[in-house]
Amino acid sequence: MNISTDASIFEIEPKNVVYPENSDDLIKTIRDLLLDKQLFTMRAGGTSIGGQAIGKGVLVDISKHLTKIIDFREDKKEIVVEPGVIQDDLNSFLQPHNLKFAPDTSTSNRAMIGGMIGNNSCGAYSIYYGTTREHVKSVDVILSDGSVTTFKLLDEGQLRHKLTLKNLEGDIYRFILNTLSLNKLEILSAFPDESLIRRNTGYAIDELIRKYQPFNKNGKDFNLAPLICGSEGTLGVIVRATLNLVEIPKYKSLIVAQFSSEDKALKIVDGLIKFKPSAVEFIDKPTLDASKGNAEQNNNRVWIIGDPDAVLVIEFFSNLKIDLDFKVNKCQRWLKSKGAYDYRKINKENYEKVWGIRKAGLGLLMGKPGSKKAVAVIEDAAIPLKHLHTYYRKVKAIMKFYKVSAVYYGHASVGLIHIRPELDLSKDGDKQKMRMIAQDVSTLVAKYKGSLSGEHGDGRVRAPFLKEQFGQKVYQYLVDLKKTFDPNSLLNPGVIIANSDISSNLREVSAPKDNLIGGHDWGKDISFFYAAEKCSGAGACRKSAGRGVMCPSYKATRNEKFSTRGRANLLRRALNSNDPAKELESKELKEALDLCLACKACKSECPASVDMAKLKSEYLFQTQSRQDQFELWRIEHLGKILKFGSKSPRIFNFFQSLKIIKKIANINGNLPSIQHETLSNWWAINKSSYNDNVVTIWILNDIFTEYYDTDIGKDLLIFLKECGVNIKLINLDRSIIALISKGLLDQAKQTLISVQNILNDIPESDLIVGIDPSEVLVWRDEAQSLIRGKLPKVLLFEELLLKLKHKCLLPKLNALQLKVWVHVHCHQKALANNEILSQALDLIPEVEMAILNSGCCGMAGDFGYKHSKISNIIARQSLEGPLSQVNKSDIVISNGTSCRKQISTIFTQKTIHLAQLFRAAVIQK
Repeated sequence: MNISTDASIFEIEPKNVVYPENSDDLIKTIRDLLLDKQLFTMRAGGTSIGGQAIGKGVLVDISKHLTKIIDFREDKKEIVVEPGVIQDDLNSFLQPHNLKFAPDTSTSNRAMIGGMIGNNSCGAYSIYYGTTREHVKSVDVILSDGSVTTFKLLDEGQLRHKLTLKNLEGDIYRFILNTLSLNKLEILSAFPDESLIRRNTGYAIDELIRKYQPFNKNGKDFNLAPLICGSEGTLGVIVRATLNLVEIPKYKSLIVAQFSSEDKALKIVDGLIKFKPSAVEFIDKPTLDASKGNAEQNNNRVWIIGDPDAVLVIEFFSNLKIDLDFKVNKCQRWLKSKGAYDYRKINKENYEKVWGIRKAGLGLLMGKPGSKKAVAVIEDAAIPLKHLHTYYRKVKAIMKFYKVSAVYYGHASVGLIHIRPELDLSKDGDKQKMRMIAQDVSTLVAKYKGSLSGEHGDGRVRAPFLKEQFGQKVYQYLVDLKKTFDPNSLLNPGVIIANSDISSNLREVSAPKDNLIGGHDWGKDISFFYAAEKCSGAGACRKSAGRGVMCPSYKATRNEKFSTRGRANLLRRALNSNDPAKELESKELKEALDLCLACKACKSECPASVDMAKLKSEYLFQTQSRQDQFELWRIEHLGKILKFGSKSPRIFNFFQSLKIIKKIANINGNLPSIQHETLSNWWAINKSSYNDNVVTIWILNDIFTEYYDTDIGKDLLIFLKECGVNIKLINLDRSIIALISKGLLDQAKQTLISVQNILNDIPESDLIVGIDPSEVLVWRDEAQSLIRGKLPKVLLFEELLLKLKHKCLLPKLNALQLKVWVHVHCHQKALANNEILSQALDLIPEVEMAILNSGCCGMAGDFGYKHSKISNIIARQSLEGPLSQVNKSDIVISNGTSCRKQISTIFTQKTIHLAQLFRAAVIQK
């Protein structure tokens, strides 16, 4: 797949994409490209907001293989890594040693060290720790002549030796020493104010002058590593880096100050710094409100009091608790005097909820459906704190002049408020507004000696304004620096030193040309196209293994096209083509979506709430004529097939085990065996008499429980009989979730409506419960876009338990002295409140409960049978570690039929349904 987007407004189709397999292969690849004089761009996580990770030449993606930690020197507090190591993975490795790599970006769970060095990433704690530049000791770099050198601290003698080299490396040292020595004061005068911690505009030659000998007699030995930080892959290619590490502070405290106006919040930032916080983050109302529409972030809103127009998130670090408490208390009193209407300390258990909303801000803002977006064009300016509020007011005036609304959030402590004008770049008028706003803000930033880029880099979006920022003469020094490092302009051309119109190479956002009749109702997202187009490119789907569920197939393959972002981009491109119906049938799109497990994790974990499971089902609906017709027939009639097989289960089970049958059905492994007695037949013999005076429980008996997992159904029914309720069994003849997952949306609608009709007129006091989570949760998700009218409130079993408790209908539950581990179904993680599961297990005395920190099991209906190899990889990534904690005497609960099958097959671990545990608690004497 050609990777043409990052998290910016730009889109450029590369010539090719290559994935070097190790350091030697990286060096060989770059040398070959240089020898052939081919343009190339380095790419890591692809989360760049300035367009740095895309280009028209060859894309060299280091994210798949160059992910090793090479050496860890705890005594020196340093570590050597390859450029594809993810920041959070690095810090997880270091945590047992009470160390970390200090910069803390909002994309830390997918941001890679190479990209962080390239952009000189900062994060929320830059006022305390500085930028990436302050924590890179040395870098091994491939230069444009193919040579590999190490930029590190050089003493006077070593520097003199470098100046004598008769090669490109010598040319570089000679150019820098001569240019900076002769023009020191002129350069310092042209660069942003020294008080700014975040100065990422241009190349960091001012840093070399300020910090190192021979320019500063009191400076350190000379080092060119800081120049590579922030150079965005335009000066050399990073092979490995030696990083400085810091100790994790012993104590932390978090205050959230909430304000009735943005002005009140921003006016006090300069005064806040006297309390020496480790972070001060500003979040505006649009960002706070955007969190309401995201399932994961909505749960994080517990700390928001009332309806603030703005909040300041203020964190303190200390190794002395008494010192920390003193600073916090003093700061709270000061905040009260400055107009904050709430300024409480946040409980430790809610820390991640505060930072969750702050870190998700960008994706939340970009996830609004439609072509109008909060555009990243002026968002990265850092302004000296004494001018921050004035700058903010003047930018507001610019927005008012152009009649454009904007959102505001960011790192207030270091003078960086991310400001994003809301523009529709499918319209020429808004493109023109974008250019004029960018120019006006550039002039304003220069006036206050700010930095046009504080942390996201110049990239393509700020490069045209650098001449204004530095003046012609100093800008020419930067041009000459680039020319010295890269005489043929092969390294990431069009970035930093460029003069392209910022409205060129824009990501296509014009209105879709399709007139497709949707299987789903896409009204909430405007259309099928805009549901895919919500993807902002922020790359949360590329999170490392062990961090959430999304995206299991990407975690297993490390291939961009199998990420939610990759799939969304392919869908967007197809739907925006001249012939969407034809483009939807492309081989590349089919391959990408075939490996989507429809786990629904993206619906809750993606900041933009891109729902790839729903998008995939619509895609399959639109391309039904090109699908395997036998497969579609089998899924549509699966209930009838199993009913027929239940007449002679031994023959049926033998027949489905034959290799020829598996080959026809494209299935690997052994299918589950249908039981000798169906649940409905057993219930016909064992059901209880009806009582008009008590609650009725309606049970949706899915086809898996009816024919395969009948013991689970029996245990559930036996338990409910002990509750003394009336029981009504509704036998489904199709799997609703299977129909949806195969794009059989018309058939899914029929089944949903038939159940809806049965349950329409039941009394309000009656309760409805399902057994398999995926069959239950379809009523909270896809049913809303497939059928109209009042939807039945179908409960998960644990939700039913709490309802029964409330109605005083639970039987006496005996103590079970057990350790119970729960693997939560993917759909439950995405769509249900999993605290209810814990509350339900608390109903049984003496049960010790723990939730397994597991992701997707990799089975997902028939996915595991059709893609057994990748299914196995997903299962082991997700479950191997968590299941290793389970002792032989412990119980593992897994409510999903697919999950139970996968766990028993790959790990030979027996699992039970929650209903079976409760039945055991009732009958134990």
